[in-house]
Amino acid sequence: MQRFLLTVLLSVCWLSQSQAVELRLMTGLEQGTYYQIGQEISRVTDRTGVHLQVLPSQGSWDNIVALFNNDTEFAIFQVDAFMKAAKNLYRNTSVKIDDEIRVVMPLYREEIHVIKALGRELDFASQESFVVTCGSENSGSCLTAAVLEEAYGKKFKYRPDDYETAFANLKAGTIDLVIITAGKPYPLLVNQSGLELVSLPRFDKVTEFYSRASLGPEDYPWLKKEVETYAVRSVLATMIQEEEGLANDLVGSVHFALRVNEIELKKNGHPKWKDVLFNGYIKGLSHAGALRSLNTCNAIKGFGFSCTDMNPD
Repeated sequence: MQRFLLTVLLSVCWLSQSQAVELRLMTGLEQGTYYQIGQEISRVTDRTGVHLQVLPSQGSWDNIVALFNNDTEFAIFQVDAFMKAAKNLYRNTSVKIDDEIRVVMPLYREEIHVIKALGRELDFASQESFVVTCGSENSGSCLTAAVLEEAYGKKFKYRPDDYETAFANLKAGTIDLVIITAGKPYPLLVNQSGLELVSLPRFDKVTEFYSRASLGPEDYPWLKKEVETYAVRSVLATMIQEEEGLANDLVGSVHFALRVNEIELKKNGHPKWKDVLFNGYIKGLSHAGALRSLNTCNAIKGFGFSCTDMNPD
């Protein structure tokens, strides 16, 4: 009887072969974490009949826009970038994209790196204005920088550039700060020299999506001590609307595939899977299909099983 009930529960989340579909997942640069995470998501969802084509991009902003324009069905981006983009779009067009785009699963934390030249006389807490590079315009890091600018009451003058050039400009004194939002350790920073990380004071605004974090010598050998900062979660999101039937089945199947493969992903996948909130959701933003998958896992737990026990491998 228990096995029969489990089969019924699982049928809520696994698609039948006749329902198998080809969809897209927009990620990030091919050498980046988003892209690798996306490939590993595609590998486990493929077993459920959801074939995800993994697409590279320039990051969070590109992915949010692609979702809104229906150029992809799934995407990965920073949740703060999404809220900032939603706010900006609503201010300019009265369109509320946070009513359209929904979170499938909270992924891993990305730490905010605020970098200055070693020995540079600069006090982030008291100084009001800074010349800042945060990568390309509208990148996830630049959207985070805009949140920091507002939260701390600063004035940032933005100078778009690639990070290698930005580090050289820091050392030359032509810019004040480089801001990068990325999971630690960020590879490009590991072997740098002549740089320091700026400690971020606590702030009261927009803390809903931020948590305190630290960066230390175990992350970047050139650091002499721990530096306090903030972190924000990346999320897997979709533009598939919340509708009973195939729409919710698709999203639920993607979520359930990740949940079932949690142990495998943590063991053999990218190290950042160890920080993913497989059982988590974001109140007011999570997709109905993802919530149904979570409820299914809770029901399975009531029978003395775990969703990871359902892994066919």
